[in-house]
Amino acid sequence: MIRLQGIHREFQVGDQIVHALNGVDVEIDTGEYIAVTGPSGSGKSTLLNLLGLLDRPSAGTYTLDGTDVTSLTDEQQADTRNKKIGFVFQFFHLVPRLTAAENVELPMTLAGFPPDERKERVAASLADIGLAERAHHRPDQLSGGQRQRVAIARATIMRPSLLLADEPTGNLDSRSGAEVIRILEALIELGITLVVVTHDEKIASRAQRRIRIVDGGIETDVRVQDNAR
Repeated sequence: MIRLQGIHREFQVGDQIVHALNGVDVEIDTGEYIAVTGPSGSGKSTLLNLLGLLDRPSAGTYTLDGTDVTSLTDEQQADTRNKKIGFVFQFFHLVPRLTAAENVELPMTLAGFPPDERKERVAASLADIGLAERAHHRPDQLSGGQRQRVAIARATIMRPSLLLADEPTGNLDSRSGAEVIRILEALIELGITLVVVTHDEKIASRAQRRIRIVDGGIETDVRVQDNAR
C-alpha cells in the first residue's frame, strides 16, 4: 500500500539546514497497525505529515496504492488526501461552534455528499462510538475522551484506507485514552491501515509493528506476532 524510498526532508532554520528525515525507506502493507516512537525532534511528526500529504519530501519517492503521490499537483494531493487519508490529532481540532454531528459531517459536506446520505452515515458513526445521545452537543459540552471520539468519527466518515494518529491519547486520562485506543484498534478489523505516533510505551506495545525513529532515520523496525491486545 505504502512505499517510501530515499525520503529526505530538510528545513531552513535561520542560516542552518535541519535534516528532519534522512533517507527513510519503509513499506507498509494494507491493514497494518504501526506505532512510531522516538525522542522529541526525531522526525516522527515530519514522517506523519509526509504520509498524510500535508508536506512534501525534499527528495525521495512516496508511492500510495501504486501511485507516486510526490509527483502530483497540490490539487491532486488534496483530492487523494480527502479520499484516502484520515487524521486524528492530540488536540482534537474540532470546530467549536459546530455540534458533534456537524463536526463529523463536515468532510462529507465539503465533498458534496447529498444531505440524506450525510445524516445517515453520521448517525451510524456516532452510534458506533457510543455518542449518539451527544450528537447535538458542541465540543465545549463534551469531555476530552468524547471529543477525541468525535474526532475519530470525523476522520473516518469518508472511509479512508489510511488513518494517521498523532499522540491521540496525549490529552486524555488513562481511562479515556484506553477507550480511544480500543476504538482505533477496532478500525483495523475494517481493513484500515493505522499509524500511531506516540511517546507512550504501553500504547506502542499494542501495535503489530513498531518503528523507532532517531535523528531522522529508522533505528529499528520490528514486527511482533503476539502483543498486549
